[in-house]
Amino acid sequence: MKDPKGTGTSQSAKPTLWLAFSVFSAAFGSSFLFGYNIGVMNAPQNIIGLWIRRTKCISNGGTPEPDDGTGEALWCRKLNEQDEAEMFVKNVELNTLWAMINAFIPGGAILGAVASSFIVGRFGPKRSMIMNNTLALLSAILTSLAMTAGSVEMLIIGRFFAGVNSGISAGVTPTYLNEISPPSLRGAIGSVHQLSIVTAIWVSQILGLPSILGTSELWPILLGLAAVPAVYQLVTLPICPDSPKYLYFNRQDREGAEQAIKKLQGSTNVATEIALIKEEYDKVKDEPKVTIGDLFSDPFLRRILFITLMMMIFQNFSGIDAVMFYSTAIFRSAGLTGDTALYATIGVGAVNVTMTTIALFLVERAGRRLLMLIGFSGMVLFLISLTISLLLFKSGNPGAEFPNTANTYAGAAYASMVSVFSYVILFASGPVR
Repeated sequence: MKDPKGTGTSQSAKPTLWLAFSVFSAAFGSSFLFGYNIGVMNAPQNIIGLWIRRTKCISNGGTPEPDDGTGEALWCRKLNEQDEAEMFVKNVELNTLWAMINAFIPGGAILGAVASSFIVGRFGPKRSMIMNNTLALLSAILTSLAMTAGSVEMLIIGRFFAGVNSGISAGVTPTYLNEISPPSLRGAIGSVHQLSIVTAIWVSQILGLPSILGTSELWPILLGLAAVPAVYQLVTLPICPDSPKYLYFNRQDREGAEQAIKKLQGSTNVATEIALIKEEYDKVKDEPKVTIGDLFSDPFLRRILFITLMMMIFQNFSGIDAVMFYSTAIFRSAGLTGDTALYATIGVGAVNVTMTTIALFLVERAGRRLLMLIGFSGMVLFLISLTISLLLFKSGNPGAEFPNTANTYAGAAYASMVSVFSYVILFASGPVR
């Protein structure tokens, strides 16, 4: 079907095998890996925490379990079930180490995100993703061998590299997906990035169950599995078409751009698509580059900068990272014991994936602004509810069993779980858009 001017193909292009293959390679190798690194430490928190205690005990010259241990009681004493549940609270240094292990993901991501603009401009989105896998593999090697080497530092450094990899992926992968997509499929394909992230968080939480890989012997394999998406992308992405826009804009390769569009859209007549790219190129090629100073001096750009900054600040300070990294600990604080807290975390992941999928269709009807306003407002209410519920439960003589009928505020445990699930529903429906 021709476009109205008869110059090329219709805007309602159909997906081709090359397009599907390229989207999967980019999403699985980058977006999925991003989400996997976010969620992988959640479920096995206590297992890895016990390993850190044992490692610190030995490094301090003590003898750890199975006996009561010799050396510093803080690191070497054998813990019962109740002590294990509270070891991060009672051991400040252990809690600090765990915070660093998790904090180096967003910390490294800041560096990666800042560098992503230069990297994608210099090498293009496709080559940038391929090179980024070096960091992913280095991270997987360090984190999976940390137990063998008896080095907590290896785990921390490995998580830092995972963070840098995630930051680069956050900037590069959506760019590639957007630029290889036909206009009629751009919205749907663009959503694959976020859907892959939340799916990976859920998958990592499931794999972290004690019945699968969340054990004292197998958790290094759980972390090492992060290499699988990276290896897959290293093998498959080099044969995928490059971004037509990058080929035309940065390399002035019109013929290469045409060949890429033909592969991605399955059409021999790509005049319309090339004309659109050329029109955009002609508009921007002679325009002066926007500097950092321009963002503050120009009233129009300053307003856009303010809106963008506020949206990113609100989203990232909304507390979602705390839920994704610490939901198991939150549920344990609410009174859930044993594997119950882990299964509650799996439930959070399932809700996140489901609502993200629903929101893909909801956003077209309700609009992003309304969903964000509803989402942020509701999240504030449920965070307040969660805080109050946890404080009430703790003040009511919490016991070792769930539900603890002896606790005056036993119902607060259920209220805290409802608050977490509702919070995730609202975040996935609005602010994440």
